[in-house]
Amino acid sequence: MRVLISTGGSCSLTPAFMEAIAAWQPELVIAADSGLRHLVKAGIRPDVLLGDMDSIEPELLDSAKEQGIMPLLYPSHKDETDTELAVDEALRLAGPDAEIRLIGGFGTRPDHSFGNLNLLHRHAAQTEFWDSKFLARILTVKADSQRHSFEVSKPDWFDSEKKTYVSLLPFGTEVRGITLEGLAYPAYRADWERDAVIGLSNQFLRDDRPACITFDSGSLLVMITQD
Repeated sequence: MRVLISTGGSCSLTPAFMEAIAAWQPELVIAADSGLRHLVKAGIRPDVLLGDMDSIEPELLDSAKEQGIMPLLYPSHKDETDTELAVDEALRLAGPDAEIRLIGGFGTRPDHSFGNLNLLHRHAAQTEFWDSKFLARILTVKADSQRHSFEVSKPDWFDSEKKTYVSLLPFGTEVRGITLEGLAYPAYRADWERDAVIGLSNQFLRDDRPACITFDSGSLLVMITQD
């Protein structure tokens, strides 16, 4: 099941990006607290609204209630973030094979952004973070498994007139045996230490063709971005 989660960080909703979300056809939509505002702007009605409601505008919450969207309320003093609760609810309702796309995951609070990256890592196999100017995912290969390959592409909603960057960063582990094809700066069976930054600001050789990333083990944060 395709699940869209909107949380309270920044989110640039360009017409092309909103069209891409609609074309993806989410089957379940969850708003985490003030993430509701992004859905309202995009004209998307959430199936679930949850959180401690400490950052949502009162008039926005009242409007949701008038439309029959009754929030699942949680205390402000809790162990989970609202985004974490939204992901847990997505997995409870849609099952462990849910495809999750999260908007509003990054913003002006760096601590929340880094926390959300940990959530992305926890659910790496099924989750991507989307925005009009970036796509983030984490690729993970266990050390005892065979060599794995992944394709990454320029998102359809990106501005065709702007330069697109592909940044690849180890996420908490060494990345062993990495090979990059279809990118301006290739690699062949390289080993990147956990604090390596060599993968920043690569570029697609051709915007209309995917790049291939192959490695033996580790976790790799992939961010496709535009200025």
